[in-house]
Amino acid sequence: RRKFTFHVVPNMNPDGAVRGHLRTNACGANLNREWATTGEYEAPTPRRSPEVFHALRAMDASGVDAFVDVHGDEALPVAFIAGAEGCEVWGPRLKALQGAFVAAYARANPDMQAELGYDPDPPLKANLAICSNQVAVRFDCLAVTLEMPFKGSNPSNLAALSSGGTFQGPRAAALGASLLDALSHVGPSLRGVAEPAFGEADAYVAPVEDAAVVAAFVEAQEAALEKERQAAADAADAASAGGCSLG
Repeated sequence: RRKFTFHVVPNMNPDGAVRGHLRTNACGANLNREWATTGEYEAPTPRRSPEVFHALRAMDASGVDAFVDVHGDEALPVAFIAGAEGCEVWGPRLKALQGAFVAAYARANPDMQAELGYDPDPPLKANLAICSNQVAVRFDCLAVTLEMPFKGSNPSNLAALSSGGTFQGPRAAALGASLLDALSHVGPSLRGVAEPAFGEADAYVAPVEDAAVVAAFVEAQEAALEKERQAAADAADAASAGGCSLG
């Protein structure tokens, strides 16, 4: 609380959600394509996308130093960050901030990782009608999309296994709480530092979406988990044997 002032929108699309819409509001507008006018329509407007219109006005009034847009992804079985690589403001400063943010996030929570995610946009090819891209450019700030997995059957630690292994409420809540660790790590460098200096462990990693790489990652993760399960079972057996006596 001493470091940040948080502005939180718990649900950006209540009218669409109550209608069972995955992406669109009550007017049928995809709210993650309403953050700038395109060649097809004007956006945001009070009539077509009032949710975005008023949220953006509030951001303009307060300013933004760091921004996270929280989503659920239908394709990848992991949590990941999508960043501002294709935006005009992308350069050494934002690259360092994003790299350190993701690295700190991954250290704080076993569900976050840096290697997998959407392939970054080519330089200057970002769609500015997408929320985090628009915010990055508008405020020249660290702005990312946090994608949580709908395909979360792939657990990342033994604690997740004990809760059934799927990415549900407790793990999502923990991932949200760990945002504070990531923000605290980069906080001193968000403003007033032209070239943030972080350690080698915080270097930016360009994510990949290649199916073969994703499959190999999941296979390696499952193998590591099997080793953890076996080690835990062996430790339990050893403890049990140590507590027995022969009469």
